[in-house]
Amino acid sequence: MSKTLQTIYGTLDDKQLKELKGAVDEAMNVMYEIDQKKRFLKEIIDLASESTKVPKKIISKIATVQHKQNLQEEVTAFKEFEALVETLTEIK
Repeated sequence: MSKTLQTIYGTLDDKQLKELKGAVDEAMNVMYEIDQKKRFLKEIIDLASESTKVPKKIISKIATVQHKQNLQEEVTAFKEFEALVETLTEIK
């Protein structure tokens, strides 16, 4: 028996419904993997912080900057941030 579904996006036939179900199932599997990787990443950062006493936030930032290879962009953004804060604190 063939299924169809009328939606605000149009009518989906049996083939499209199966394709959509497959895509949703695959997306859920990827989301599960991402959740697992995030937990593992947190464990890595927690252990590194415990053994080195470097704050987790700093370890995470270092890893992110090295991964994205955007140190200069981060330095420039921080300099802009610093200038804004210094300027705003001078305003009475």
